[in-house]
Amino acid sequence: MIDIHTHTTYSDGTSTPKELLEEAQKKKLTILSITDHNTVSAYEELKIPNIRNKFQGIIIPGIEITTTYHGETIEVLGYGFDLDRMKDFLKENVLIFEQKQRKEYELIKKKYQEISVVFNEHNISFNPKKESCRVSFWKEIKKHPENDSLFLEKSSKESANSFTRNEVYNPNSPFYVDESSLFPSLEKAISMIHESGGKAFLAHIYEYSSNIAASLLDMVDNYKLDGLECFYTTFTEEQENYLVNLCKEKDLYMSGGSDFHGSRKANHNLGTGKGNLQIEDQIIKPWTQGDTIKM
Repeated sequence: MIDIHTHTTYSDGTSTPKELLEEAQKKKLTILSITDHNTVSAYEELKIPNIRNKFQGIIIPGIEITTTYHGETIEVLGYGFDLDRMKDFLKENVLIFEQKQRKEYELIKKKYQEISVVFNEHNISFNPKKESCRVSFWKEIKKHPENDSLFLEKSSKESANSFTRNEVYNPNSPFYVDESSLFPSLEKAISMIHESGGKAFLAHIYEYSSNIAASLLDMVDNYKLDGLECFYTTFTEEQENYLVNLCKEKDLYMSGGSDFHGSRKANHNLGTGKGNLQIEDQIIKPWTQGDTIKM
């Protein structure tokens, strides 16, 4: 069993790299990748023998790069790259977490003031070094009944993640904010991975708005993706089968993972997702042969 989509405290997970490796060993995973958002800093800790030795399986260098496609925020997973080269590309092209949060705060505030969203700016408090400004906006906005009619989805008032995916990132929502200025383009994100010697996979296609799912073939045909994340915690069997068949048809590689965030995401359990994910290592063998992408 493998899990190559996981997060630590170096991005928005709640487990340290050591704790993640201990959990992976406990779950008897054979292959693991840490795919923190826009950083590979967790891999510095893995250079310490008494941390790396907590997990006896293979570790594939990984990252989840935030980008945009036609104004919507999406993510690309990168695997098997040279860590030093990727660090250089990240310094050149990606805002550090604090910078991104401060700029995003200003974008959201300006947009919501323009469309008369009801909120008290003094109540929007967050630590930009480790907390999302979107969550703070969500907590404030949902307090005011005057904003109820603006929500596209009922779940958006109940979940910060739903508010982000279905509202902030969705051009069909009044709460949409164009954040393309905060991230490298899709072409650049893929290029960063390739020029670092890695392979690029589109992450969790069905976690975005329906616009993105409808554009999957365009991304497959017109962008230099190496593969798709076919197995994911929230995917239905029908969705998995479609993606697997598409990869076979388009000669693309497959990947999969739980999107483990520790206690931050319920039911995204390491290795098993909601309980039955359990991805076999044969899924990724076609692109993980050789020692060049292992640690």
